[in-house]
Amino acid sequence: MFEPIEISREIFGKGENLLLCGDGTAALRDLAGQAQCVYIDPPFMTGDAFARKRRFGQKGWRTGSPAPSYPAYEDRFASREAYLTFLRALVENARSLLTPTGVMYLHLDWRAAAYARVLCDEVFGADRFLNEIVWAYESGGRARRHFSRKHDVILLYAKNRKYRFDLTRTPLDRAQVRRNHMRRQVDETGRAYRSIRSGGKEYRYYEDTPVYPGDVWTDIGHLQQRDPERTGYATQKPQKLLSRLLLPVTQPGDLVCDLCCGSGTALAAAQALGCRVAGVDLSPEAVLIARSRLQTDSLRVECPCTPCGTSLEGEYRPTDGTLLLTDFHAGHSAFPKTEQPFDRLESWSAGYLREGELVVLQHFRRSAKHPELPLMCLVPEQLPNLAVETVDAAGRKAVFRWREE
Repeated sequence: MFEPIEISREIFGKGENLLLCGDGTAALRDLAGQAQCVYIDPPFMTGDAFARKRRFGQKGWRTGSPAPSYPAYEDRFASREAYLTFLRALVENARSLLTPTGVMYLHLDWRAAAYARVLCDEVFGADRFLNEIVWAYESGGRARRHFSRKHDVILLYAKNRKYRFDLTRTPLDRAQVRRNHMRRQVDETGRAYRSIRSGGKEYRYYEDTPVYPGDVWTDIGHLQQRDPERTGYATQKPQKLLSRLLLPVTQPGDLVCDLCCGSGTALAAAQALGCRVAGVDLSPEAVLIARSRLQTDSLRVECPCTPCGTSLEGEYRPTDGTLLLTDFHAGHSAFPKTEQPFDRLESWSAGYLREGELVVLQHFRRSAKHPELPLMCLVPEQLPNLAVETVDAAGRKAVFRWREE
């Protein structure tokens, strides 16, 4: 039979990548001086409470329909001074994590960007400021008493003068770039170009040569409601945006840290570029959503479990290592009605307990490509300390130890 236990750490493979729930200042202290890039997308001081929408069961993943909303995080601070104190701690932590060639991105909007610029000048030094990137996008809603605020601001700072930045890693398609009414022509070799004359000279811009982004980006859209990239987590950013930020400042094998990782977009983008990652968030649900997007061949996750009211039943045959889940009851009550108890199960892992942590051997989760969740797996024969971790559709994690009756 399975009995619930309190386990906060799980290990996939060698556990080289990190995903931690809590305060990044303490959790990432061992990584000081090792990060090539630190990205911070903190609360924006909106005064709002944000929700997350999670898909529910096989049908929900197949159709893309979300489950009810659950609290994600509150973006509320007692005062501007309290918010800036919170922000300063993040920026100081970022600087301590960076290598001598490293850089920090701080992602904000109109509410705090001006104050953050002054704060970052104090922490990094005004001469370490590199860019104020404007990400302009179209989204719903229009203002009536002022121009609509449809952009974010991303501040880029370097730790030292010899920082790494290679703009040639982010080429754009010249055909999509504004041409300023330049005339299209073809040269004697058949290559198309556009030209302009200035000061008695002709300047040619060939269409088969790359052009690189400036500091105003209008070509990356906001995630739409039914975008397949969406996780249901509020304020999620598109992975294309994070890839553009990371490409010029990182190389495969570098460490990328995200101090407010949310749904894990920066971490997923970094892994896609071959980087190692370390992500932190105060929300256990955010950490588990981020985990669902990451490669789990080498990952350490530290996140508290919430087993209250959750139960699991199953069968285990030590002789051949067969493990079968037979029933699941989620402690969270805010689910759509269903006759299938496993609709409430979003993912599960099987492994063994070792010195207070769960070593994961098998991991299964629902996805748009694989909405059906397997309920049986094989583990090594006569595996001691067998344990199973579950995550329900509300994002609640529980861990169970197998005990012979």
